[in-house]
Amino acid sequence: MKASGNQVRQGPPLSSVLSKIVKSWIPIIIAGIVVYIIYHLTIYTFNVSPRLAYLRNYEYLIRLSLVLIIGSVLILTTGREITKALYPYDPHTATVLKFTLQFLIALAVIVFVTASIVQYSPAAAALSGTVIGLVLGLAFQQTLNDIISGFVLLVSKPFKPGERITFLTWRYGLLRAMYPTEGTPNGFTGTIIDMGLMYTTIVLDNGEVAKVPNSVLKDSMIISKSDAKYHAVRVRLDLPVKISVSEFENALRELLIDDGVKDVKVLAEETWQQLETYQVAVVAYGDSRMSMEELKSLVLKRAIEVRSKLSQQRSN
Repeated sequence: MKASGNQVRQGPPLSSVLSKIVKSWIPIIIAGIVVYIIYHLTIYTFNVSPRLAYLRNYEYLIRLSLVLIIGSVLILTTGREITKALYPYDPHTATVLKFTLQFLIALAVIVFVTASIVQYSPAAAALSGTVIGLVLGLAFQQTLNDIISGFVLLVSKPFKPGERITFLTWRYGLLRAMYPTEGTPNGFTGTIIDMGLMYTTIVLDNGEVAKVPNSVLKDSMIISKSDAKYHAVRVRLDLPVKISVSEFENALRELLIDDGVKDVKVLAEETWQQLETYQVAVVAYGDSRMSMEELKSLVLKRAIEVRSKLSQQRSN
C-alpha cells in the first residue's frame, strides 16, 4: 500500500511476490508439457501420419527447442511480475530478485540443454567438446561478460535503481567544449530504472531511454548525483570596464543567494583589444536538487540582469 505524508511506502511481503511468480510459471510449464505430450502421442502412439515419422530422428532437437522457448517465456514473465509487484515499493530488492531468478532460469536451461546433448551422443559430445566450447566461448564472450558484470554491480552496489548518476566511459564519444580547460567528459547522466541480465536501463536527462551493457557500467567511472550535496556551474560573460569585479560579484551574490544558490565567485578572465569590456567567469554552487542546466540558466539570467542594472546606473 501507499502511505501518505512522509511515511514509507510499504510493499507486499517477499514471500507473496515469490508465490505470485511461481503461480505465473505453472501455466507456462503446463502448456509446454501439453505440447510435448501431443507431439509424442501424434508421432509414437497414434502414428497419425506416416509422413511425420521422420520427426522421431529429431526428437531431442524438438525437446531442446521447447525447453528454450519455455525458458525464454519464464524469464520474460518473471521480469514482468517482479516489476509490477515489487519495483514501485523497493527498486533495489526488485532488481536483485529479478536478476537472480532470471539467471537461475537461464542456468537451468543451459544445464538441461548440455545434459541432453551429452545423453544423446556422449562420444560426439566428448570429441567435439573442445571445438564447441571454443566456438561458444567466442560467440558468447560478451554476453557472459555482461552477465558476470551484472552480478558484480549487484554485489558492489555502485548505484541502485532510482538513483541519478553520471557514468564516464572511453567507449563512447567525447563531447568537446569551446574552452579546452572546461572540457566536458564523455559522460551520460540519467536515472537508473532497471537492471537486467545483460543491460541496465537508464532514463537520460533529455528523456531518452538508454540500455547500457552491464560490462560498460562495470568499467566506467560512476558519479552519484543523488548523494551529492551540491554541484558547481561556470558561465562566462563580458563586463564593461566601468563595472568592477567586486561590485558585480556582491550584487550577483545577493540575488543568487535569495534564489537558493549556496555561493558565488566571480573571476576576471580575459581582456580584449577593445578597452571597453573584459571577460569574467561566474562560478556558482547550487543545491543538488537543482539540475545543472537549471542552475546554469539561473546564474546566466541573473548575471545579465545585474550587468544591465549596473550599466544603467553608470550611464545615469
